[in-house]
Amino acid sequence: MSATSHHARHRPRCAVLGPALSEPRVLVACPDARPPAYEAVAGFAKSGRLESFHTGYYYGGADRATVLARQYAPCHYLKLRKKLKRRHHPAIPASRVTGHVCFDLALAVESRCGSRVVALRRRAARWRTDQFDRQVVRAIEASRPDLAFVFSDVASAHALPRCRDLGIPTILSMVHGDVREEREVLEREEVRSPEFFSIYLADGPIDRTELDWLHQRRLNDIDLADRILVPSEHIRGELIRHGTDASRIAVIPYAADTRRFRPDPSKRHGETCTFLFTGGITQRKGIKDLLDAWRLVRRPGWRLQLLGGLPANAAPLEPYRDEVEWLGRVGHGEVARIMAAADVFVFPSLFEGSAVVTYEALACGLPSVLTPSAGSVARQGIEAEIVPTADAEALATAMAKLGGDPEYRAELAKNARLRALEFTWMRYQDGLNAATDALLAPKREVTR
Repeated sequence: MSATSHHARHRPRCAVLGPALSEPRVLVACPDARPPAYEAVAGFAKSGRLESFHTGYYYGGADRATVLARQYAPCHYLKLRKKLKRRHHPAIPASRVTGHVCFDLALAVESRCGSRVVALRRRAARWRTDQFDRQVVRAIEASRPDLAFVFSDVASAHALPRCRDLGIPTILSMVHGDVREEREVLEREEVRSPEFFSIYLADGPIDRTELDWLHQRRLNDIDLADRILVPSEHIRGELIRHGTDASRIAVIPYAADTRRFRPDPSKRHGETCTFLFTGGITQRKGIKDLLDAWRLVRRPGWRLQLLGGLPANAAPLEPYRDEVEWLGRVGHGEVARIMAAADVFVFPSLFEGSAVVTYEALACGLPSVLTPSAGSVARQGIEAEIVPTADAEALATAMAKLGGDPEYRAELAKNARLRALEFTWMRYQDGLNAATDALLAPKREVTR
């Protein structure tokens, strides 16, 4: 559908806000615990706009299961509490949260299936997605919010079309890149790196049928939403390249916890250099390009550390096993320490939304080597070296430049921390409230 035809029949709508023009009531839907979702909900709560938050399991801290576990199994509770806290945000009022635990149960079934029981895995994925979408519809019909704020993949079939019927405006928070770009990446990688194509994703070979289904949902999201929020200029450019009207898109970058992710004050930039990659060890993150670049650039006193879980099939990585340091998965609390100890962050992603880890690296004062697809706010020659996607030689050149010039590295490290301080979650929340105001402004003017 062209942008023109979309706007000809699908203009922003808004429920009547009342004579006092009170704060709009915003319903938020996201089934997982990704930081941008929790921070969005916290921001709407602080501004008095949160109608309700629909998600998967949410740890409120005082539910019956928690109370019983704390009373009768305190040791197990203390171990579990660290994990539960990742499903909690202190600024989110638990009374406004509706948790749909069935989503998480279906996800567990899907994960257990792996790549062995493809049919069951597909059914579990489609069931949990469809059920969550329908539950969001029921909440919208019951509360009739002034605006529905939905994250990718959760409202494509039912909630977004129903909002159109009811005249409720919608904002899509797009947490991934444009799927049409990913299709191009997949076609290229299957030819360019066939041995690594099997680990494009971490959990096994790509299920093309399932990926096509997911891509179609994401295209429906783009078509149906009144406003699209993206975290990077790269994604904005890809959307426009594929025909989305620029006026429907707003760029609101993410952030990092700059109190937890901090530079190491004892660090001195010298002849040695530790390069760090953090993320899934998959080809979608450009892992082959990084390993090939390392073979071109490594020298005595330099190290490459890979922090993240290995894919289910690690065979393509075997030839590189003794050439880098495989740190594996570590506890959430350890990531900041490892990151602060490194000298350069390297993240040559092929397809991304805007990886929060790139903000965390900036917060730790790490100069970065990045591709545009990483979606970072780091700038060429100021906080980072930006290299073309899928180019191991360019990646090696950038790594050599930062590794071999301690003064340049120190300058970018200082700039990196300052850049991270510009991008806070409060700024992100302010951007969401501004996007809400901009979408509702025409109707608010009418009701004055």
